[in-house]
Amino acid sequence: MNNLTEKAKSSHRTALYFHLMIMGSLLIYIAVVELFGARLSPSSAHSSYLSSLRYIFYGITIVVIFTIRRINSLFKLKPITGKIEKNLNRLLRLTIITSLLCEIPALLGLVYFLVKGIKRDFYYLLILSAVLLLLYFPRYSKWQPLTEKGE
Repeated sequence: MNNLTEKAKSSHRTALYFHLMIMGSLLIYIAVVELFGARLSPSSAHSSYLSSLRYIFYGITIVVIFTIRRINSLFKLKPITGKIEKNLNRLLRLTIITSLLCEIPALLGLVYFLVKGIKRDFYYLLILSAVLLLLYFPRYSKWQPLTEKGE
């Protein structure tokens, strides 16, 4: 195994562990909601701005989805030739940023639950976050061409 392949596997492993950590945090959010769910009752106070807050959070989620797609397409357009280590670092940063962006809908759902006390919206946003995390799971097939070409 050459040095480039070893660096690519190491970078991929780091990205994979980080992504799995983010996926595990979704389970922690579920535990928090279930623990506080019995204590919090759905509140109707301040419903006018909280209803708009719900739509703001869904709007932010849509923006996050398009941002993830745009960020991932940027790496495909501009690989740096002749600099394998730079490409690996860029791909590692891209994967970490993508993982963090995929978590945002679940965080917004948790915040909305803590403010409003409604579990339904939390679970909708959590499922969307889980789907995004599965769609953008760091696969080694994305890292391997960088080592084979020796770019």
